[in-house]
Amino acid sequence: MSDVLSALSAAAAIALVAWAYSWGRNLKLERSLKDAISPNGVGVGYSLAPLSAEFTLQIYNYTSAYIRVWSVVLVAEKWHMELSPSKKHKLFQTPLSNEVIRPEFKRTFISKGALEEDNNPHSKVLPPKTMGIWEVWPGSIGQHDWKLVRGFVVFEYPTLFGNTAMVRMEIPESSFKLIRETFEELNTCYRERRPLPEPGQRARA
Repeated sequence: MSDVLSALSAAAAIALVAWAYSWGRNLKLERSLKDAISPNGVGVGYSLAPLSAEFTLQIYNYTSAYIRVWSVVLVAEKWHMELSPSKKHKLFQTPLSNEVIRPEFKRTFISKGALEEDNNPHSKVLPPKTMGIWEVWPGSIGQHDWKLVRGFVVFEYPTLFGNTAMVRMEIPESSFKLIRETFEELNTCYRERRPLPEPGQRARA
């Protein structure tokens, strides 16, 4: 009987350690996902003749795990818009390139997960240390008088126990401020059919 109890206690201890390690790893990974939206990762294209506009966001995977970006949403006072992965831009290795040129390069163990590409036009898998570009549907840029209030990104990542977790992250104000100001200025210029100011001439709130 004592052997059985000892075995059960050992199994419970191992399970507890595994759970604690998994919980800590997931918490660390989710904290890293908060840096997925770069404060400088906003792209704009604009033309008056013919009238056209584009707005893009860069999303980074600084983690050592494969992640899926399920949804990128910008919320306005009255409406919201969902961005889609850019079809004309492939993945970039910007996070890895930034690490390569540092004085020290730490050994990284890549977490293999069960994330596979699907047919969802709004989602995309980002391998470790890569960056993808998401774009606003051009037809929505001048559709309303957009007043953005917040933004969200939904991520999926594989856990150590073989399943996956889906989390929603709000875009930090440090990044959202540039997103809001840049998009609203583009929106105003598009609707009023006037030139977009040069970066050095743009007023910032």
